[in-house]
Amino acid sequence: MNGKKHLSIVVRLFLLVPLLLVVLLTLGACTILKRDDFTLLATSSDQQVRVAQQQWQVQQGAKNYSLEVIVERNTNHWRWIMLNQLGQRVVTVESKAGQVQIERLQSHPANQLLPELLQAWQFSYWPLADLQAADPRWLFAERAGRREARFSGILRASIEYQQITDRANPWQGNLSYSTPEFSLLILSQPLN
Repeated sequence: MNGKKHLSIVVRLFLLVPLLLVVLLTLGACTILKRDDFTLLATSSDQQVRVAQQQWQVQQGAKNYSLEVIVERNTNHWRWIMLNQLGQRVVTVESKAGQVQIERLQSHPANQLLPELLQAWQFSYWPLADLQAADPRWLFAERAGRREARFSGILRASIEYQQITDRANPWQGNLSYSTPEFSLLILSQPLN
């Protein structure tokens, strides 16, 4: 009887180990994104539902790569899906229940810049009032087709809105985003 009991426990453990591995791998793929200096916003005051397909050209030093980003944003929720040049999903980032969650699906050089790329997206497309209210250490200013983001008085990012006829809707047209670490060009086309 003792041998059968021992065998039963071993079989249960043998069956439990793969299940635990699946749970651990799943938890590792979904993480919550936190930035030390700017917390990504989970909501927006913009009442318009925004859905766009965007072509991103990222340049970081000698590295240069293209991405496609599909974005959807309403007042209480947003989703940001990054695709590689083959159209394969690399990362999905979503605001859920007031938090920003990441699901990394593939390795890509852009993964190392992910917090900065998401910050660039929000700095470029969120209403200025939302950004200004997020953190008093940050100052955002906008004039003549240019937006600047300063942290404790130091210029951290500069956004130039190019070929955007309706400044109230930057979701259609081009913009360039520059920081000391990287730069990017975004061509955005609304899908709604």
